[in-house]
Amino acid sequence: MSLKSERRGIHVDQSELLCKKGCGYYGNPAWQGFCSKCWREEYHKARQKQIQEDWELAERLQREEEEAFASSQSGPGAQSLTFSKFEEKKTNEKTRKVTTVKKFFSASSRVGSKKAEIQEAKAPSPSINRQASIETDRVSKEFIEFLKTFHKTGQEIYKQTKMFLETMHYKRDLSIEEQSECTQDFYQNVAERMQTRGKVPSERVEKIMDQIEKYIMTRLYKYVFCPETTDDEKKDLAIQKRIRALHWVTPQMLCVPVNEEISEVSDMVVKAITDIIEMDSKRVPRDKLACITKCSKHIFNAIKITKNEPASADDFLPTLIYIVLKGNPPRLQSNIQYITRFCNPSRLMAGEDGYYFTNLVMLCCGFH
Repeated sequence: MSLKSERRGIHVDQSELLCKKGCGYYGNPAWQGFCSKCWREEYHKARQKQIQEDWELAERLQREEEEAFASSQSGPGAQSLTFSKFEEKKTNEKTRKVTTVKKFFSASSRVGSKKAEIQEAKAPSPSINRQASIETDRVSKEFIEFLKTFHKTGQEIYKQTKMFLETMHYKRDLSIEEQSECTQDFYQNVAERMQTRGKVPSERVEKIMDQIEKYIMTRLYKYVFCPETTDDEKKDLAIQKRIRALHWVTPQMLCVPVNEEISEVSDMVVKAITDIIEMDSKRVPRDKLACITKCSKHIFNAIKITKNEPASADDFLPTLIYIVLKGNPPRLQSNIQYITRFCNPSRLMAGEDGYYFTNLVMLCCGFH
């Protein structure tokens, strides 16, 4: 990350935080600069195109196979050798290409894989498992009690949620991007069904979606947070190493408008660091996001007390950088990716949560 700054500090044009398609929502480097909604539209277009191309390839290979077989029936014995070579080449290519099609249209049911054995070997201690089980039971009871107030709609939501979790159980061998896509599809389908069929007001839909996210992600967390199939852990270590190497950076170098000699400001800085570190202890994406928001609000308060006036965006970003450098939060990349992949997207696309998160994502990208 370049630490050069002008007198006013590190400046980021607010338009850089927005979706590059111009929809007005916040973008995300993980979505190639799009917001969640626009990225999903682009992703579905690309996926449908790939599916169509794979089907066309499969059909072409089938025709070539039939033509080669017909030719082998009418030709001399030497042609059978040529056909055998063609058959082997065709089979290899067809198997490799059409796998993509099968992946989209059928859920995998493979069990006992090598990856599962590795995960079992690295399983947490019994005490940690018991603690997670207690939390899971508590969240389940809270979810059921919450849905009781919605009567028939609540029963339908619970049924859909249980079915989703059962489906995800058989999709653990899919890539983390595909598991994320399944989760985001589920969020969207449930929210749309509540609004169209259940006629549930939008503000109540958001509350229900928060509870759904809490319920399902408490169960999925150990399978989808920092999975071994990604380079999240590698990037975590690289970022931590990079931050340690910047131990010499001072608030003055970053033009941080915070005076820690003021006791109240010093307390705010400590709270902000505590919040960003605490993010790693949470299991639900929304709870991790809440830690980022609390950290950011403490930053704004520290700046306001120091300057005796409201903080600006140009004040906020260098101070956030300073807090991250000073706190060096654990598994920063993994937490950001987890939130991006599995948080209810409406929280990341707009509002203060989305704004604070987008700034942190941009900061994290600068450390790579």
